[in-house]
Parts: sequence; structure tokens; C-alpha cells
Amino acid sequence: MTPFIQQYYEKSIRIAPDGFSFFRLTGNKMESVSFSYSDNTLITNEAPRFFNPSDEISVIVAKHTPMLIPDEIYDPNRNNEYLSLQFDTSRLGESYSDKLGAYRAVYFITQNEKDTLGRLPSRFQTVAENTLFYRFLCQQNANDTLFVGRNADFTDMMAVHKGEILLTNRFPLVEPADTLYYIYNVITQFHLQDPAIYLHFFAEEDKKLIALLKTQKLNPNIV
Repeated sequence: MTPFIQQYYEKSIRIAPDGFSFFRLTGNKMESVSFSYSDNTLITNEAPRFFNPSDEISVIVAKHTPMLIPDEIYDPNRNNEYLSLQFDTSRLGESYSDKLGAYRAVYFITQNEKDTLGRLPSRFQTVAENTLFYRFLCQQNANDTLFVGRNADFTDMMAVHKGEILLTNRFPLVEPADTLYYIYNVITQFHLQDPAIYLHFFAEEDKKLIALLKTQKLNPNIV
């Protein structure tokens, strides 16, 4: 299991558009199991078999890209209003915000997800997956950093300059050449200087993408 997963997914439930996954770190061994997202009640059934009741679990929300609101104008009482500008909030169950430098990342879970998680025997805290990308990039010793998270059906991308977030976005899964185009577009748009690129595969590793980036001398760090 990769260093990125070991650092941030020690005891966690990841909720993504295509399903949910459990992660746990026992000693130096990282274990994970994934399920289809067709039925939320599976979380309630399977989590007690995977986690101990005394565990405090991180619920990592990866279903959508959070909205970024400048921290200086952020009002916690307006979370639902912010979200309604970009998402269908008719099934909204709970909204949250994480601080990302000068911004607040505002995100949510549905009422069905909230009810399901509320039945877990373990305590849990919620965090946006983009927040974990940001924390990871801020720890790296580089002025400009770029995180590319490849999933089975989509790709997440985040750019950070000296600890300040420049961009976070999600694209449908595309061919390696298209991903290269998105990366170059971000580098050009934000004038990134020799950025350190961190590439993580939540699904099967794309060797063609790795090879293509290396031929362009981008040399990604696989994390």
C-alpha cells in the first residue's frame, strides 16, 4: 500500500461515486476492501466486521469536488446555500467545511449516507478527500506541487503554490494523452515552475500514463 494511503487512511471509510472502501493499518500492514455503492446498508453490515467498536474512523468524502469559499467571507451558516449553487441539495443530509489555507472547502453527504453512518458502532469524523490532497502537498519541500488522483472513472487534480491552493478539479477518466494535456494546462495557466507531481492510483496503476509523463520529463512521484 502506498505512503499516501498509509499516512491518511489509517482507519477510514472512503465514500466515492463508484462505491465505498474500508482501510485499516495494523502494524506496518495496510488492509483494504471495496464494495459497490448500490446499497448503503452494506456499510452498516460490513464495518463492524472490519473495525473494532473502539476505533475512531475517518469518513473520507470523495463523491464530489468541494466548493472553495474564501475564508475571509465564509459564513458557516450558509453552507447549504453555497452548495446549492453547484449541486442538487434535495437529498442533502449534512454539510461540512475544512480549512485549506485561505479557503474553506465546503462539501456534504446525503441524508441516506448520514443515517447509515449514524448506525455505526464506532465514532467517526468527516473529512473531504481534497483536504487530504492539500495536507499532503503542503508537506512536500517544493514551491509548486501538483496532485493527480486516478480513479476507475475519474481523475482528481490539485495544484498548490507555497501552501496556497490554486486549483482543485475533477475530470472524467480519459486517455493518458488527455491527462497529460490537463496537467500541462494547469502548469501553463498557473505558471508553475518545475512543479513536483504526485500521482496516486486509487484503481489499477496506469503504466501508460506513467511512461508518457516520463517521456515529457515530468517524472511523477508515485505515492
